[in-house]
Amino acid sequence: MTAFNYNRLNKDDAAVLLVDHQAGLLSLVRDIEPDRFKNNVLALADLAKFFNLPTILTTSFEQGPNGPLVPELKALFPDAPYIARPGQINAWD
Repeated sequence: MTAFNYNRLNKDDAAVLLVDHQAGLLSLVRDIEPDRFKNNVLALADLAKFFNLPTILTTSFEQGPNGPLVPELKALFPDAPYIARPGQINAWD
């Protein structure tokens, strides 16, 4: 059996990808209250900002029911790469 070599994650080798945190999609969250989910996402984003981690924002079908990106995220990362995927919702696009 091969021994597992654990390498601790550090801020120099990490990035944050915030996928499809959009107004319309947040309203569909049912596991926890939508406001609590949004606050958790924003807390994660604040940590990414605090540690100066590269952050990428994505959206899908903004003109449709998914709605726009949560404005707090765009405000927190105004210069972050922003990928707006049009049309059919597919995380692999």
